[in-house]
Amino acid sequence: MTRLSRQVVLLSLLAALLGAATLVPEVASAQVGGSRMHIGAGLALDFAGEVEFERPQNLTRGGDDLDATFGLRGHLDYQLHKFISLGGMARMSWWEPDYSVAIDRSFLFDLGPRLIGHYDWRDFRFYGGISPGLTISAMGDDGIGVDNPAAGFTLSLTLAGMEWWFSRKVGLFVELGWVGHWFEHDSDVGAGDLEVDLSQGLFEFGFVFGV
Repeated sequence: MTRLSRQVVLLSLLAALLGAATLVPEVASAQVGGSRMHIGAGLALDFAGEVEFERPQNLTRGGDDLDATFGLRGHLDYQLHKFISLGGMARMSWWEPDYSVAIDRSFLFDLGPRLIGHYDWRDFRFYGGISPGLTISAMGDDGIGVDNPAAGFTLSLTLAGMEWWFSRKVGLFVELGWVGHWFEHDSDVGAGDLEVDLSQGLFEFGFVFGV
C-alpha cells in the first residue's frame, strides 16, 4: 500500500469516527426536547407481603402471607417542572392468601393521582413517586360471608423507578416500591363487617410513550 493510499484510508476512518461522534448526542439525549406527557402501560408482579383480617363486632382477627399478585397498570405523567410531573394511575390486580382456604383469588381496581420527582440523564429518567387513591374490591368468597363489591383506600410508593427512551416517542419503564390496600366488606351472614389490610412489595414494568 502506497503512502497516499494509507493517508486516504486514515482520513476515511477519521471522517467515519467524526460522523459517528456527531450522532451520539442525538441518540443519547432522547429526553432533550422530548414530550412533556408520558403515557405508560404494563404489568404488575407484586411480591411477598401479608394480609390482615378483622371482624370488629366479634373481635376476631387473622392474618396470612400473600402469594405473588399479578396485574395490569396504566399511568399518565405530565411534566410541570424540570423535576416534577403530575398525572394519574389505574391498576387492576388479583391477590390470594397463601394458606387460607376460605378466600379464593380476589380482584382490586385502583384509581388515583400520581406525583413523581425525576431526574433526566441522556436517554434515561430516574424517578420516585407516590400515588394515593380509591380501591374497589371484589373478594373471592368461599365461606367467609361478604358482600361484593367494597370500596377503600390504596397507597403506592415508587422507591426506585427508571425509564429508558430508545427513541423520542417510545421507551421502557420499571418500578420497585411498596403498595398497600385498606377496605371493608359488609357481611351477608351477620358475622360482622370484614376489614382487610394488604401490604406488598411492588414490581411493575412495561412500555412508555411520549405524546
